[in-house]
Amino acid sequence: MFEKARKHHAFADPRERGGSVESRPWLPERGGEQQPSSSFSSGSPPRAPPHLSASGADPGNGDSFDKVLFRNLVEMVPLVESLMDKRSNSSFTRRASMIYTPAPANERKTSATKNRKTAQSVSTKSQRETSDNSSSKLICRDDGCQGDDSSVLSTGAPEQEDIRRDRAELISLKEQVADLQNKLLEKDEALKSMEDSLNHMNSVRAIVDELKHQVEEKDSMIKSAISQLSSLKIKLADKQAALEKFEWEAKTSNQKVEQLQGELDTVEYEISVFMQIFEELSKSDSHSSTDENITYFDNFDILPDIDVDEDGMEEARRDYMAAIATAKENPTEETLCAAAEARQRLQAFVL
Repeated sequence: MFEKARKHHAFADPRERGGSVESRPWLPERGGEQQPSSSFSSGSPPRAPPHLSASGADPGNGDSFDKVLFRNLVEMVPLVESLMDKRSNSSFTRRASMIYTPAPANERKTSATKNRKTAQSVSTKSQRETSDNSSSKLICRDDGCQGDDSSVLSTGAPEQEDIRRDRAELISLKEQVADLQNKLLEKDEALKSMEDSLNHMNSVRAIVDELKHQVEEKDSMIKSAISQLSSLKIKLADKQAALEKFEWEAKTSNQKVEQLQGELDTVEYEISVFMQIFEELSKSDSHSSTDENITYFDNFDILPDIDVDEDGMEEARRDYMAAIATAKENPTEETLCAAAEARQRLQAFVL
């Protein structure tokens, strides 16, 4: 009876030790594998029950320590861990909870042991709640939130709402990012088209500048041609003025030549008249009157004697004729003056 009580005491109430085995979550690892919680990790050594360790530490209580029971518990821990490490397969399609018989209260526990157990149970409960929350999230994500525990469903509802809200926000953010990427692509295309148009404008501007330079060169050439033409026009005007002056001088000279020719004709006519008079006088002078024995000149005693230098007059006439011929060939001022002087000398002999 005492050994059975010891066995019942060894398997204490799971709620006092931090919860039942069924409530301990199966956490998924990387690659889809499942592991038990940290309380039954394979790397950590098996922990003896608190009351056994406490009783083993007290050498005076030799009656309350059972070595056989402790050895059995130690041998059971690897078996339990191996059972918990089993993956879900055809042999283990469902998970079942282990049933424990609650142990009677131990009146010989000290207050320190009770406080330590209470602290351990509180810490284990907090860890279990955290692991339950994380496992419920993972189970909801993988299995579509299918479970047969009402507490998991009740605690997973607000978390599902948060997840849905996060997913909606993520989707909206993705849409905004896609919209911004599209706008960025449009801006890049517009910037590229603007760069192309700017390059085209620069090339057109360079062509326009080159054409302007060519036009300026043509303008300078046209201006130089216009200046040369104007200088040629001025020279031509000077030549034309000189020609008009020569024409006027020639016209004036012709008028003077005509005037001198008229005067020359008059002088020649007078000379011819005088020559006829001289011839008549010479003829009348050669005949003498035989009857009266007087000369022809005796009958003209009433006329005054005319002292004429015939040789000088003839020379003046020749000079005048030569001056007239020279003036006709080269009508200049000198020739015209010489002809006028010869005429005056001839008139001095005649008049």
